[in-house]
Amino acid sequence: MLLSYSLSFADWKAALRLRRRQSILCRVRPFIWPMQAIIYLTLAMFCNSQSQLFAIFIAFGAGSLVASVASPFMQLYVDRRGFRRLFSPTRKDRSCYIDLDDNCILSGQPEVSEEKYFWNAIVGFAQDEKMTLLYLDKDKFLLFPTQAMSPEQRAELNDLIARHVVGRKS
Repeated sequence: MLLSYSLSFADWKAALRLRRRQSILCRVRPFIWPMQAIIYLTLAMFCNSQSQLFAIFIAFGAGSLVASVASPFMQLYVDRRGFRRLFSPTRKDRSCYIDLDDNCILSGQPEVSEEKYFWNAIVGFAQDEKMTLLYLDKDKFLLFPTQAMSPEQRAELNDLIARHVVGRKS
């Protein structure tokens, strides 16, 4: 099954959202800084008679509050940087392809690069209505848009995944 597609930043964000939904830590991480800020500032209200503890809790609360405001902007910066690293800076064309068959997976950019992976290198699989991820490692994956596949290609992909990935002992 050969699939050619053009990857956009919206596709990249959809793939990262899908990846983040796979881990409980990734789901909880955005709430850590705001929770810390609330806890420290609440403790500061109860310790206002002791000036040293009050100053410590206010300092940690203010730092956590700044981190909770800055973290969405940092995440956007990291996401954009990750997308830019997918492609050569001189290349404006964002076209990619993936070729899946019983022997191996070929993934790459036309006239730029090609990577070959055997099915035993695939350790996981995730799919939603927008993106499909084939995990090579916990943090490394191949991605392609689910929307770009026809119903026949989706059935063929599900068959390949069922034979080579699902049910295999890692």
